[in-house]
Amino acid sequence: MVDVDVIQVGFGPVGQVHAALLGAKGHTVAAFDKWPGTYPLPRAGHLDHEIMRILQGIGATDAFRLQAIPIPDYDWVNAAGELLLRIDWNAPTPSGWKSDYLFYQPELEEAVLDAVGRHPSVTVELGWEATEVANHPDHVEVRLREVEKTEAGLTPTGKEKTVTARYLIGADGANSLVRRQVGIEWEDLGFEEDWLVTDIEPHDRDMVIDMPDAGQICDPERPVSLFRWLGRHTARWEFMLLDGESAEEMATEERIWSLLSRWGLSADNATIVRKKVYGFRSLIASTFRRDRTLLIGDSAHLMPPFMGQGLSSGLRDAVNLAWKLDLVLSGSAAEGLLDAYTVERRPHARAYIEASMALGRVVCMKDPEEVAARDAAFLAGDVPPPVLPWLYEGVLDGGESTEVVGRLGLQARVEARGRDGLADDVIGTGWTLLSSRGDYLDDLTAEQRAIIDALGMVHAHVSRAELDSEHSVVDVDADYSRWFRDIGAPIVVVRPDYYVFGHAADSAELGALLDRLAERASLTVSPAATAVPEKAAAQG
Repeated sequence: MVDVDVIQVGFGPVGQVHAALLGAKGHTVAAFDKWPGTYPLPRAGHLDHEIMRILQGIGATDAFRLQAIPIPDYDWVNAAGELLLRIDWNAPTPSGWKSDYLFYQPELEEAVLDAVGRHPSVTVELGWEATEVANHPDHVEVRLREVEKTEAGLTPTGKEKTVTARYLIGADGANSLVRRQVGIEWEDLGFEEDWLVTDIEPHDRDMVIDMPDAGQICDPERPVSLFRWLGRHTARWEFMLLDGESAEEMATEERIWSLLSRWGLSADNATIVRKKVYGFRSLIASTFRRDRTLLIGDSAHLMPPFMGQGLSSGLRDAVNLAWKLDLVLSGSAAEGLLDAYTVERRPHARAYIEASMALGRVVCMKDPEEVAARDAAFLAGDVPPPVLPWLYEGVLDGGESTEVVGRLGLQARVEARGRDGLADDVIGTGWTLLSSRGDYLDDLTAEQRAIIDALGMVHAHVSRAELDSEHSVVDVDADYSRWFRDIGAPIVVVRPDYYVFGHAADSAELGALLDRLAERASLTVSPAATAVPEKAAAQG
């Protein structure tokens, strides 16, 4: 017997979301973090539409969306102020949310912690530091000690304990004890620069500051990142350290106000909320799984911040791993499914690291000749914007991506029985079968229906018409009609992390698609074992 299903070491935003997802499925999770309380200052500051949908799925967006700021453009200029690159943060998205948001991290954590608190199967113990972890053939074991914050740092109180579980999640950041103790190596992709990050709160929160909402100043004299709205009351500047500058001298208030004076900021009209020098690195774990231990977030990968995808990549880890662990813990899938976690997430995270490095090399350039060549190339329009990755292989129909498979599925507005809203709120989340007609399930075999039941798959017949059917929902803005047309298929199966598994043209193809899904997801199902009522489309 083990104490819990899952032990999680580390409880930042990535760990919080992962715990909420497992808790929503009723799995017992014991989460530990060495810090006695949640960190009160901002760190990450950018999320995209995919992450907002993940937060929506755990019930964290009702309050948080009022604090997150949609940002239309991310402008990169040279020392002369000429526009080199504009990354469109206002493009249409498939997720039902604006493309990109800036936010204040403590407000995000408040919303996510509220979601975690709704699940009694999740216990959180702060002020407990993991000291030793061990994989065994049928369980994991974690040794912990209680610590308290003193002037000397974190000091042991003398209390210790050992906890066991079926699986261990390392969510303990870049210096992960879990990663090191199970013997997973870092791969260094070669980017390393030190930057001062400082968050400023103007005394007049509506103060007009001559700066873009989000931007980079690619000035070889001093590269700068700047963001006007980190949530509703804070702005952020990031300054690259030059040769010979130390972290100690750069992080003084005197130096910070000197750097910010060009924007009219001083101690007379603003307050420094945070100041810290970070080493921007490009690292990725050699694998995200070792036996019964799995890594998420910064314990698995680190990237320069120039695409704002560090936290977003960690939250993609959380939702990707959670649905796989759910199936394994519930007995619906064999443990081999967990191998797909590294297969899916590592290339995706690495692609974002490499894109972030490429942009980092643009902004960090200091050689005058290289800078002149860079500016000429960008001003001539010879440099395309970065291409965002998708899922390339894994639990996908055919095992690899296509123009549809492995891409994000659509979330648009629907209505069912008087309830109007985004599809996930009306239809539900998890495995979803979307179709433009309602009779595609009629010819499925008992084994294929068992697959639907084992996955808890929701079926929604999405139509322009208002139909008197249990599974029908109204396609309010005709977005799904266009989506089915563009895909060229009337049936789409979407995974719990919102990526398309596959699509089908008719009932026969749907049955075959479900058979392939069972194989790709290592399902262990039979009709007798999954005789549960079919889920209705509309929730609540």
